[in-house]
Amino acid sequence: MALTPRYWQMVTLTSAGQRKIKAMPVAKRWCQIHLDNLESTDDSDRTSDDKKVQTYLWQRWQAGEQESSIALLCLRCWLSHQIAAICSQLASQFGQRYGFTTAELLPLVLDDDGRVTLTYQPLSVSILERYDPSQAALNTWASRVTKAHPEINRFCLERGLYRISDWALLNDTSVGRLARALPGLSTAALKQKETLLTAYHQVYRRDRIIQRQQSGRASRCLAPTDAQLLEISPGSPPGVVLQQLSELASQLREHRIAVRRGMPMTRSLDATIDNQPYLQVADPSPSEAEAESGAAQDEFVQRYRAHFLASLDEAIAAVARSYATGYEKRQPSKGKLFLSALDLFHCRGLSMGAIAQKIGLSSQVQVTRLLKLKRFRTEVCAHWFNQLKQQVKADALQFIAPARLSTITKQLEAVLTEETEAVMSEAAAEAQVSKNRQAKSKFAQRLCARLPSVLSAVKASP
Repeated sequence: MALTPRYWQMVTLTSAGQRKIKAMPVAKRWCQIHLDNLESTDDSDRTSDDKKVQTYLWQRWQAGEQESSIALLCLRCWLSHQIAAICSQLASQFGQRYGFTTAELLPLVLDDDGRVTLTYQPLSVSILERYDPSQAALNTWASRVTKAHPEINRFCLERGLYRISDWALLNDTSVGRLARALPGLSTAALKQKETLLTAYHQVYRRDRIIQRQQSGRASRCLAPTDAQLLEISPGSPPGVVLQQLSELASQLREHRIAVRRGMPMTRSLDATIDNQPYLQVADPSPSEAEAESGAAQDEFVQRYRAHFLASLDEAIAAVARSYATGYEKRQPSKGKLFLSALDLFHCRGLSMGAIAQKIGLSSQVQVTRLLKLKRFRTEVCAHWFNQLKQQVKADALQFIAPARLSTITKQLEAVLTEETEAVMSEAAAEAQVSKNRQAKSKFAQRLCARLPSVLSAVKASP
């Protein structure tokens, strides 16, 4: 079988972020020994040959044999080409309209350093760990996972691109969410939208269930047919109904982009659920209720705002300390290097390349791996959310009945999730600014205020 060199050549990035093909001699030798003897398919089709090779490599890796890591390396090499091609496809499809290039996408997902022994999990391995050869071809699965990568989605959302079809968006939106997603509509206009979406769900979801039962798998959400449009709104021409659905999808898309980019919320702790305050005060005597409820609500909100920042400070300090301590255990002074790099990036606004020169690393890629900014923010957010949730619930019990708190717990947690994630989205967007970056995000400002004390604690530890 004639083998493509993609099984022993990996697409990597240079320290300057440029694409580079890196040869893997150990993978090439292994392929020549184990794969050359595989028989080609009868039709000599390249796709079929690739599938046979990939199945063989995947099975060798899954078996956990002595050379399973080399079989995995061959698959990682092949996947690096797929990931790069998917980035090029996205840039070709959307880049001109939304203002981005392939070079901007590659660092988000092309993260394999080519080492046989893994020290972290690159995207290629994540793709393989969740791959089932009986369900899809590897290139199809790689495309699906790469396009759904959180960093790709975040990058696209920051540029106003929400990659979901109108029909999938409508199918995924509950009627009950319309009022929150379209707050400017009159009662009559909202009712029309709700009626339209309800009819769409009844027809479209029914037909998708039938289709799935017949084919045994889910398919993409395609545009509704004329027959479906007539059933959705029997008294209207199909073209008119299609236009109405498209307009509704466009409005919902704008709302989702705003929410995912961390724009102002459509709900807050000062707002209401079902026309009742989130923190409706437990009724005292009738003569006191009116006077005290407003004061209690104000007091709770003031406490919440104080906890919001204090728990963020505590989360930043705890996670930064944890990272620094972990680095110090592995290599003395590396924890201090990590904290210094955090300061240079978030507080001084230096680029990764400039930071590398400042702290004595050889490339900006090494700085990226040292900081792990995305993972760092995720861990801070999780720690922050858990602390804030406990504090808010404890405070709430001073103002409302336990039964009321139990009723609104899910809504309360949803609001806290939105508010904490909005801060992190703002920080992520700020981190993408490569030049003249200033610490304007709430996350960066609180981080810069806490770093000196964290550094002092790390220096003082044995």
